[in-house]
Amino acid sequence: MSAMELWIELMILQTIIGYCFVLANEFIGLYNIKDLNLMKGDFTIVKYHKRFGWIEVTIFYALFAQCMYMLAQHIAGSDPYLLIPSSLWSHTWIGGLIATLLVTVKFIIARFKKDSIYRYGKYIGPIAFLGWSLSHWTSLYNFYFVTGISSIIVPKSFLWAAIIPFLGGIVLFLLVLFKRGRSMKEKTRFAFNQIAFLLHGVTFGYEKSAKELLGTPTLFKYVVPRTYEFIEKMMTMSGLNMKKLEKLSLSDALKEFMKMSEKIGMAEKIKIKWESEKAFTIETVNCSTAQVRSVMTKEELTNAICPWAIFAASVANKITGKELRMEASEFNEIGAITRLTLLD
Repeated sequence: MSAMELWIELMILQTIIGYCFVLANEFIGLYNIKDLNLMKGDFTIVKYHKRFGWIEVTIFYALFAQCMYMLAQHIAGSDPYLLIPSSLWSHTWIGGLIATLLVTVKFIIARFKKDSIYRYGKYIGPIAFLGWSLSHWTSLYNFYFVTGISSIIVPKSFLWAAIIPFLGGIVLFLLVLFKRGRSMKEKTRFAFNQIAFLLHGVTFGYEKSAKELLGTPTLFKYVVPRTYEFIEKMMTMSGLNMKKLEKLSLSDALKEFMKMSEKIGMAEKIKIKWESEKAFTIETVNCSTAQVRSVMTKEELTNAICPWAIFAASVANKITGKELRMEASEFNEIGAITRLTLLD
């Protein structure tokens, strides 16, 4: 076997492995197809969905780069089969160019337009799946029925090469379900969502009522400090020590609190971004209340403040002794961004 033939076979191995993760992610999507909002706050599902997505995209573009090199060789050699209907033609233009465009559309949306994934995921997901499938099946067809290269690493028959990704995808999907725990869907998750709903409802209810009856300054002067007492008890019950935060700088204390929150599954990720010495933003990603907000109207969220911003303000107030100004949160499908400013 020549070096070129070995390389081609290794590329077939890559597409078989990559398609395992493509199918696993497709199974995850189908599992939640009735309502993709169910994935919000389901941190295990989201974590593996993202990991599988990154793996399949990495493999796809690695294959794309290798194919582009081979395409350059065919162009340099003036290969006539590139321009007339043939197995090489179909793989190059349908399984190559068109497939890459479809996968790239999904990648851009998933990377930069996360809100759209939850709103239109049932349409966007199949676009990438179609792209990967075009690339995968035209590759297998070329290898097993056109090139005549003998198999050493990959299965010797087309049938097994076609079946293995489905078996691998099922195994990966079942692994995700095992990690997640089957009971979470029916019982644990139901109870967790009720807690999230109450948290959101009570927070928004008290916040709006306090503003109307007492005014914003009173809300921040009294509600925010008392909130710290609540979250201190909540974290203590979860086995986390809030006292150590009081020995840290404000920046480090906020980071540590957010890590605590992520650790006990209250959010997938909470980002803190300092704009100046006094102003910073809190951004939540897949927080525990994200699914709740999917059933709330835009009017209900107008001028509302994300509970995480109030938590952050409570920590900041405790550490610095200063009051804060919190601007209305910008809510999205999976979280919110809120700007806070320390007052002198």
